[in-house]
Amino acid sequence: MPILDESNVVTLGEGFTPILQAKRLGKYLGYSSLYIKDEGVNPTASFKARGLSAAVSKAKEFGITKLTMPSAGNAAGAMSAYAAKADMEAFLFMPQDVPQANKVEVEMTNGNLILVDGLITDAGQMSSKKAAELDLFDVSSLKEPYRVEGKKQWGTR
Repeated sequence: MPILDESNVVTLGEGFTPILQAKRLGKYLGYSSLYIKDEGVNPTASFKARGLSAAVSKAKEFGITKLTMPSAGNAAGAMSAYAAKADMEAFLFMPQDVPQANKVEVEMTNGNLILVDGLITDAGQMSSKKAAELDLFDVSSLKEPYRVEGKKQWGTR
């Protein structure tokens, strides 16, 4: 992981997810064996926990206290939860029609939820605009490299 000082690691216990053999599915697909990694048991119920743990940890190491990103679902809840754990402010821009569960997860972790009338691209534009206005660090996909580093951990239990 790219975190230089272990005291900056922000974790909710992600990782160590089970690898399950899917015999019938493997047989149906023509594989002699098929395994599926169950990322739903991560603390925020998705694989997004791994990447956002790394991104928030690196932001903490840089001394950043305010984060932003657009999301159409699980990434918003994960970022909000990890930001809350790190005592950071989280600004999440989501289309109005995202599932209620994703909105509630952000609200329960004290994220600043901004619903956007439009698509995820509109939420992204609004997030970028607010990042410039309020000096927010953008942890959107492909905007910073640390989420990718966290996602590389999929290969581990």
